[in-house]
Amino acid sequence: MLPRQEDGARAVGDAGMYLQTVMLLLRAEGLHSCPQVMWTMYRKTVSEAVGAGDGLVLFCGVSVGFEKEDVPRLRTGRADLTETVSFIGVRPSGQ
Repeated sequence: MLPRQEDGARAVGDAGMYLQTVMLLLRAEGLHSCPQVMWTMYRKTVSEAVGAGDGLVLFCGVSVGFEKEDVPRLRTGRADLTETVSFIGVRPSGQ
């Protein structure tokens, strides 16, 4: 993902929502994906390799493929919704 540099923080939000949609569409087609922000450490090298112009910023890379089910894999835990979201003026169900 290479948003334009002059779009700033707005582009990061747009790119994140777009990326989420692409990843959901990939799952609907039976594919798996993995966003990789670590690529930003190598943004100059990657930009040169893919021919990105100077006005673009490397946001992240995405691996796409089929999950190999017979190998060990890392699954991270998830925080409870109430730990990460503040509801203003609305009470979540069960509270």
